[in-house]
Amino acid sequence: MLLEASGLTKSFGGVTAIADLDFGVPEGLVYAVIGPNGAGKTTLFNIISGIYRPDEGRLNFAGQDLIGRATHRIARLGMSRTFQNLQIFFNMSVLENVMVGCHARARTGLAGALLRLPRMRREEEEIRQWAGEALDFCDLGGLKDRQASELPYGALKRLEIARALAARPRLLLMDEPAAGLNDTETLEMRGLIGRIRDQGITILLVEHNMGLVMRVSDRILVLDYGSRLAEGTPAEVRANPRVVAAYLGGEVHYAVE
Repeated sequence: MLLEASGLTKSFGGVTAIADLDFGVPEGLVYAVIGPNGAGKTTLFNIISGIYRPDEGRLNFAGQDLIGRATHRIARLGMSRTFQNLQIFFNMSVLENVMVGCHARARTGLAGALLRLPRMRREEEEIRQWAGEALDFCDLGGLKDRQASELPYGALKRLEIARALAARPRLLLMDEPAAGLNDTETLEMRGLIGRIRDQGITILLVEHNMGLVMRVSDRILVLDYGSRLAEGTPAEVRANPRVVAAYLGGEVHYAVE
């Protein structure tokens, strides 16, 4: 397993957001986490990415213990994240936004940057190249010199993904990538997620759009009040009566989106 959790527990005051949770994410797949509001999905993402520290449990990524590691050190291990609420630098260009993501892998220290040593200049050019490739991959290459504030919402969602990809992650955490998108943009996002997986990048996905989840996911974990309710393929989850009763609330038809 690329990412493996055992006994994860996290409480806030008297409320348990994640309760004794076990799961494993195989490498190279799209692994979705679904559940109603308050199920613990965002808390789980924040634990994995180092924003929260669990009260109990173990969490390993690529054979490395993540508990207690700072967010930037987790990123250096090969993990990137997007956010439900866009984290965009609107005063920067599209290219500059993506270059920020590349610096998680930068090797030149402060002295080299200040002195503009040859190694720093080579690395800066390498970062610019990575950023350009990520923008092309997300169909934003023609907009690289535009100010980020000029982009429509759908393009901004792809810009955040491009920035995460520029860090060349092994695992990409995607938090609600289709939130706020129209039907056409959702179809484009579905295609982009598939292309990312085809590049060999593992995706951990939180998403409320069930049509999208069922079509892009290889496996799905269903949370209910921070606990594991079910796990399996999309077909298995869709047919699970506990999921239908507790999460979907009855018979559900998945529209093509």
